[in-house]
Amino acid sequence: MSRFRFTIGFLAGIAISINSVTSAIAKAVLSPSEIQKTAQPITVQIIGYGQGSSQAGSGVVIAKQGDTYAVLTNRHVICSLDLQGKCDRTFQFQIRATDGQRYPISDIYVFEQVDGIPDVAVVLFRSSMNYPIATLGDSTQLKNRDLIWINGFLGRPNTQFGKEPLSFNKGFFSSQVPDPHSEGYTLSFAMIAAPGMSGSPIFDASGRVVAIFGQTGEPGFLSGISTNLVLELMKQSLALNLLAPTVDRSTVTGTRPTLGTPQTAEDYFLRAVSQLEREQIQAALTDLSKAIELDPNLMIAYRSRAQLRGQLGDRTGALRDFDQVLRLDPDRTDALDSRAQMRLQWNDLEGAIADFSEAIELDPQSPGLLFNRGMTYSRLGNYQASVDDFTRGILLQPKDAVAYRERGRGYLGLQQLPKAIEDLNRSIELDPRSAISYDLRCFVRLGMDDYRGALSDCNAAIKLNPNYSLAYADRAYAWLGLNQPQKAIDDANTAIRLNPKLAEPFTVQAIAYERMGDFQNAIVAYESVIRLLKENGQMDSKAYQGISASIAQLRAKVKTR
Repeated sequence: MSRFRFTIGFLAGIAISINSVTSAIAKAVLSPSEIQKTAQPITVQIIGYGQGSSQAGSGVVIAKQGDTYAVLTNRHVICSLDLQGKCDRTFQFQIRATDGQRYPISDIYVFEQVDGIPDVAVVLFRSSMNYPIATLGDSTQLKNRDLIWINGFLGRPNTQFGKEPLSFNKGFFSSQVPDPHSEGYTLSFAMIAAPGMSGSPIFDASGRVVAIFGQTGEPGFLSGISTNLVLELMKQSLALNLLAPTVDRSTVTGTRPTLGTPQTAEDYFLRAVSQLEREQIQAALTDLSKAIELDPNLMIAYRSRAQLRGQLGDRTGALRDFDQVLRLDPDRTDALDSRAQMRLQWNDLEGAIADFSEAIELDPQSPGLLFNRGMTYSRLGNYQASVDDFTRGILLQPKDAVAYRERGRGYLGLQQLPKAIEDLNRSIELDPRSAISYDLRCFVRLGMDDYRGALSDCNAAIKLNPNYSLAYADRAYAWLGLNQPQKAIDDANTAIRLNPKLAEPFTVQAIAYERMGDFQNAIVAYESVIRLLKENGQMDSKAYQGISASIAQLRAKVKTR
């Protein structure tokens, strides 16, 4: 794990020593019922309360010293990070063990100073009860299509909070990512998991914990953090050394269970996911339909088929499947959000707004839903509604740099340019690595005739992203404002090379050539804009009409020469 720089001296008070079981005795394959029997007593629920709201996740008991137990979970179950990478702790937490007993969490440890800030937390609680602890395995031994199992507490809105049931599900290992983008998610699995199951342990065929679940992707796919990484993080700490996780990296003996001939609805669903990995679309659709036939209440199968049908252009079938998802899913907000995202792919903006609005009625405190609807209003040109949604979302999540940026875009649409600058300043303050924010501020400054300021912002955007075509196009406009048409043409050429489908740099070229008296090249550039507008079905637009008129005027000038 040399890609991480371990600086975890901030974990103080208790230290960890890692006891590895290095026995040469191979590990036997367990039956699913044996794995479930192992999983149940070591899986706990983590319940948080704070300021009129609540949240829950799962965790696994990994060590014990005296009456102190250590639980491994996701950092996001315990706290969210601000853009400075610090844990924003606003909840008080309890552990709920599988026997129903509850214990206050006494200590919380996260790895804020590690590159990438892994989505890992270790929490402690005390109990006089004798709870078993997990055995940690080795995820590098997993092979594609090896069966694995997840055990965690479901998050169900129609279940009394803090009394959610455990869910034990089968899945298979998909792939190992050697270099994660962030947060330590290096493992990809296919399985059924539900909201609330973040932090749930994932078991290999011998009942060893090889990962914790923390992220979902496309329906059926999820990402996990390897316990190998967790042990590396612990080893670099001077803290928690009185606790000793049990580690067993011995190989599995006997036939490794893999994804085979399906028998149940869950089996058919998993095989469909495997076929999607190999882009066998029709076979996946067939298996999803078979899964639904065997279990008409298997919500995730409807959801997967809905998204697949939507991608294939079967809108009627996709919406029919989503109706079933909404019937079965107690968390309608998540299903409505997903259907809205699908409508956005079809450019059905009004339909997406309707779905987002219904979801917001159910969960008015969700900044994500407000931000999504705000973005959609912006695409519709309803900038005031967009600004209103982002304002509500910022009150709930005041350190979201993207929210300030997109509200700034809304103010730009309303031509309230000073307010747009104010929001973009705040966005850049929160996230100074955002090339998009610098470029958008560049564009706003162009509208204020602040060409020097625009040039500075576009330079910053290009420095952060040298392949950002729109930033080159906007910088070209700044050069025009500074009466340097040749530099404008140079930047426009770069923008066109990076993205030949972008109309803006051709427009800059045309204006620059016209100022230089090169009417013929100006006509060629304008004709490129006309071609792109035709390709985008914008022949009735004012831009098409205006550029057509400009071409006619230039041709008249060429004739009089």
